[in-house]
Amino acid sequence: MAHLTLPLQEGLTRLPLILHAPPPPGTNIPPPELMKRTYQALLARARNMLLQDWATDAPTPPYYEYPPSLSPHPFMGLGKFVAGRIHQMRAAKSYLAAHPSWGDENPDLTCPHCGTGPDTFQHAILTCPARARVRHLVLQEVSSLGHDATIWTEP
Repeated sequence: MAHLTLPLQEGLTRLPLILHAPPPPGTNIPPPELMKRTYQALLARARNMLLQDWATDAPTPPYYEYPPSLSPHPFMGLGKFVAGRIHQMRAAKSYLAAHPSWGDENPDLTCPHCGTGPDTFQHAILTCPARARVRHLVLQEVSSLGHDATIWTEP
């Protein structure tokens, strides 16, 4: 196991041993603060290596603008059906008219609710006039659906 952590230890000044039994008298043990900082540095390095590995070995498709994350999205606290629909819309694979469908080669991309714009994720959430009342009640503060928008970071 120690050899498996070598890539994580690279660049760290000191990696204290974590002992499971009380140390023998006279043993010099690093202070708890140092052990905590070292653990946090190892954890951060492991997370960065994992994200880097995901980005190089399995890059996201060009149409998916959201970066990989190691923590669940706040909307995952919603019901599984709703959270699944949100994931589908973010991936442009939902049941919106402008998202690709395997069942229809030449779909009508017009929004079925307002009949004016293409039925995209952006249109459905931010600009569809037919959904303005619901948007005003639920999503007043939302002005963007980009990967750095607050809708994806705040519950």
